[in-house]
Amino acid sequence: MEFEVLYIADDVLYRTLGELLGNYVKTLLEKSGQGKRLSEQEYLILMNYYNSKNMDYVFTELRNIRNELRGIMEITDRKSKEAMDYTDKSRKEAMEYDEKNKKEVIDYVDKTKKEILDYVDKRFEAINKRFDDLRELILTLAKEA
Repeated sequence: MEFEVLYIADDVLYRTLGELLGNYVKTLLEKSGQGKRLSEQEYLILMNYYNSKNMDYVFTELRNIRNELRGIMEITDRKSKEAMDYTDKSRKEAMEYDEKNKKEVIDYVDKTKKEILDYVDKRFEAINKRFDDLRELILTLAKEA
């Protein structure tokens, strides 16, 4: 509670001083506008006032730029995280798909290999039977001759 009162008092004091300084600068400008010569001290006060106003403007702009950059960095970080999450998810899905397809391909190759071997075995058995039939024919012909 005490700090709030102090902050309010400080705020009132700064506003009052700012208004007094602003009014004094206006009177200096009016004096100068009337063609009256400013003293060196008045001229320095006027220059310091405008320099501090310019510096306030510069610092305000720098704060605004810093806040904009901070916002851009936050957006960039968020989008980067989203992209990395999407990449990780896609990579995981691709690997799962790969594993599933690998099993299907291996099963298909094994099945096809078995079918080919069965076909080749049947063909060799048929050829062996024909050789056996031909051998018996030759032996039968040799006995008859």
